[in-house]
Amino acid sequence: MECSQIRRVLYMKLLTNKDIRQLFHHIMVIIILALFFCLLLSQMVIHDFKTEVFTYNYKVAGYLLKHGINPSYISSAFVGSKTEEEILAGKDFLDTLGYGVDMNNRLFSDGNMLLRKYKIYFISFVAMFGALIISVFFLYFKRQHNTIEKANTAMNAFMAGDATIRIDSNEEGSLYKLFASINSMTTSLNAHFEREKNTKNFLKNMITDISHQLKTPLAALKMYNEIIKDESGNEETVKKFITKTENALERMEILIQNLLKIAKLDTGAIILDKRKADVSLLVQKLAYSFETRGSQEQKSIILNGPNHVALYCDVNWIMEAIGNIVKNALDHMEEGGKVEISWEETPVLIKITIKDNGKGIHPEDIHHIFKRFYRSRFSQDIQGIGLGLSLAKSIVEAHNGTITVDSTLGKGSLFTLDFLKLTNM
Repeated sequence: MECSQIRRVLYMKLLTNKDIRQLFHHIMVIIILALFFCLLLSQMVIHDFKTEVFTYNYKVAGYLLKHGINPSYISSAFVGSKTEEEILAGKDFLDTLGYGVDMNNRLFSDGNMLLRKYKIYFISFVAMFGALIISVFFLYFKRQHNTIEKANTAMNAFMAGDATIRIDSNEEGSLYKLFASINSMTTSLNAHFEREKNTKNFLKNMITDISHQLKTPLAALKMYNEIIKDESGNEETVKKFITKTENALERMEILIQNLLKIAKLDTGAIILDKRKADVSLLVQKLAYSFETRGSQEQKSIILNGPNHVALYCDVNWIMEAIGNIVKNALDHMEEGGKVEISWEETPVLIKITIKDNGKGIHPEDIHHIFKRFYRSRFSQDIQGIGLGLSLAKSIVEAHNGTITVDSTLGKGSLFTLDFLKLTNM
């Protein structure tokens, strides 16, 4: 039973191939035509045989009438019933004349002509339908060959570097399923090649950025070290440049740490520890970390939002992102400035906004602030390294969120972080 079911499934799969269905269709048409011609040929044979028999009977009856045989005897001979004895007597008589099943061609010339005629018909019939079947199979295999050749040409083009080439897989059948699988494989390979290319470009750019950004502080450290050596007897100068050295080293440490964080996020090397977190508790903890700086610089952080708004996130990384935006706001505002962190929940997303009343962002800079190492020519800040907002953007996007900014020069900026309410993202 299982074998028959397997065969049935195989037959059904076989018939899903359009070319095979067409092949079967054409063969069935040829078989039906062959049966029709066989029937027609058999009718012709029967008709010719009957004609031949009746013609022979006409000759015999005419001969007997011509030689004075009583018509009633002739009638009985042709249409009357015959006994077994009469049949045997007639056979014995005709055998003496050589008129039997094995008689030679001369005694049965008309029958032999009829036989030759239908031999020719039969051979012609077999040749014609054999040629039709061969033609059908030839066209089928030619089409299969052309299809495979086109696929081979496409694959050679892909191997030669044409990543956009695809094999036509819009038809039905196992062969086109194979082509569809090959297309999927080439798409996957293209994606892999693209990722490899992006990774190489990323590493290249990262190395370039690191070397460029470290060049200045390293040169400064070298200069500070020479000054300290030259002024080793001047305690005040030594202390001054030791402090500058410490600041330069701290700047380099922050730079390297942020670059490593961005690199890990962009390459997917970090697995985010996502869990539900209360946004109000998260921002309260963040605000507390800036409390000392705020009181020293006479700047305030205001929190505004409902309790029990749950955000599915990695708490430490989200605090890093929001913290970088808050730090950037504090860096670019005067004493008495305010930073307001607000949050709200809608049916589809959780929105966190960071609003400040600082200097704002120049219109020429608004589209570049998330770029790595971007420093505005209008900014008077000489301490920043241009990685904080870029890191914030990478963190938000790693959480499948978006970050946007709206700013008015001289009035402040508004950063908006939107996170879709999808768990397990």
